[in-house]
Amino acid sequence: MISVLTLTYQRHSLLEEAIESFLRQDFSGESEMLIINDSDQVDYVFEHPKIRIINLKERFPSIGQKLSFGFSQCKYDYIYRLDDDDLLAPRALRNTWDDIVSHPGYEIYRSDGHYFFESNRFKGISGSVNNGNVYTKQYLTRIQIPEVSFGEDYAMTFNFNAKIFESRRAQKTMIYRWGMGTFHISGMGNASSDTINQRTDHLVADIAKQNHTGIEEGLLVLQPHFREDYYQQIQAV
Repeated sequence: MISVLTLTYQRHSLLEEAIESFLRQDFSGESEMLIINDSDQVDYVFEHPKIRIINLKERFPSIGQKLSFGFSQCKYDYIYRLDDDDLLAPRALRNTWDDIVSHPGYEIYRSDGHYFFESNRFKGISGSVNNGNVYTKQYLTRIQIPEVSFGEDYAMTFNFNAKIFESRRAQKTMIYRWGMGTFHISGMGNASSDTINQRTDHLVADIAKQNHTGIEEGLLVLQPHFREDYYQQIQAV
């Protein structure tokens, strides 16, 4: 009933944590996590009946095009948009589905905020364009996602007169993470997709050099786990 779509590029340690947050969900309905990897240097593998990984050998020119492909491959009619450096909060899918069932007929379902973490430390409740947005397939078929790598989330959410349900639940559905010694495309500004791809590759190389690790290559078996006590940090909220 719910697909979680996660785009990834050369960030397997963050991806492992995103997968772990999916595996910890207590949602009893049908669900899947679909991961789209378009790095031609590495193939990710993780065997689980609810997780599908599509490894591609040609990089998408833009995030918008990568999103469009990912949405087209999702199995279910409700699609949760989760970046590889963010996490599903506890009970995220269950709370999302409760909102869908109790408020039918909307095209987008989203929280009114998210748990904001900086360098893996909880800083408080904040908000952005994507607070754990869920899009219906019917809505996605009637819009054209811009073929850009900056502002695509805003456009697909707010530029097509979508009927949006914004949940006021005290418990948010997404943990938004910033910092962590990685690159953030959303922090690169309104640059062309080619420029963003080039900057990303430079940052990937720089980070690998700083950490004395190589760039991810070959077949990599993912090992989902949390490196920090994310859920414990938000228990008191």
